[in-house]
Amino acid sequence: MELNKINLYMQFTYLLGIDISKSKIDLALSENKAGASLTLKEFSNHLKGYKKMLEWLCEKKVDLDKLLVCMENTGIYHHLLVNYLQSQKVFCWVENPVAIKWSMGLQRGKTDKIDAQRICLYAFRNQDKAKAYSLKDKNLQKVSELLSARERLIKARKMLLTPIGELKQVGLVEEEKMVKKACKQSLSALEKEIKSIDKDLEGLVEADTTLKASYSYIRSVDHVGAITALQLLVYTHDFKRFDNAKKLGSYAGVVPFEYSSGSSIRGRTRVHPMANKRLKTSLHMCALSAIRRAGTMRSYFERKVKEGKNKMSVLNAVRNKILQRIYACVKGERMYVPLQNS
Repeated sequence: MELNKINLYMQFTYLLGIDISKSKIDLALSENKAGASLTLKEFSNHLKGYKKMLEWLCEKKVDLDKLLVCMENTGIYHHLLVNYLQSQKVFCWVENPVAIKWSMGLQRGKTDKIDAQRICLYAFRNQDKAKAYSLKDKNLQKVSELLSARERLIKARKMLLTPIGELKQVGLVEEEKMVKKACKQSLSALEKEIKSIDKDLEGLVEADTTLKASYSYIRSVDHVGAITALQLLVYTHDFKRFDNAKKLGSYAGVVPFEYSSGSSIRGRTRVHPMANKRLKTSLHMCALSAIRRAGTMRSYFERKVKEGKNKMSVLNAVRNKILQRIYACVKGERMYVPLQNS
């Protein structure tokens, strides 16, 4: 066993698995040893509940400096708890729910208490992989929330525009005008709100020198738009989340994997469906823009298609190339210098 793993095991005396819901948190506490019994407890998911939780841990004579707390990433419901625990100098590990689920193998039954026990067991088995959770920079968190709000407004606009377009498509002109008139004020308000959010996003980036620098490196790459650049900043935690471009590409769903077994199974190489779909869609639009304009990307696409390659596979390769350029520029802290005619 590696020395750093041994040191990590020795660091924690207790393990705490927490299952988080909107109104409560379920706890499973265990000593850091095989076969240790689990102690279950439930508290409310707000500040008063957190304080009672610490009092309970003190009653159990748990040294907070020797405690590993593991929980699932629940979107927004874990943020307040993590903030509180980290203010008490507790090691918090926020893990991907899918990683915990897949590690358990076949499971039957599900309750919050059972989930807390499974999270605690996962922490025991995988504590060598534990990483202290780092909250996003405040400005980056604001960017994230504004992007989410913008996406909701875009969806609302689409819901209003789609039936108008369908009525026009089938030739129902009078009905189209009637529905369009009925939605006119709502569509106008949505457009103003989207533009307002865009200005707020621009202001947040301009006010933060670190984000502004990373943003400028990303935008220097051809065919990368403002929203894609902001999404990359948020999803990568300003490119601190991934060690290399390949890991980022895998997360974005643009890195293909081989599927084969023995001598008889030879599946085609393909990307994994478990990826960040929003980021993948944004990169797809960047790739479409790249192959529509004269340059090295378009030449690459046309050459590969003539060689008999599947168009979508080549387009995915273009997405990957764009992402690699972005990663290299941000990590190298330099602007992208395009090749001639690229």
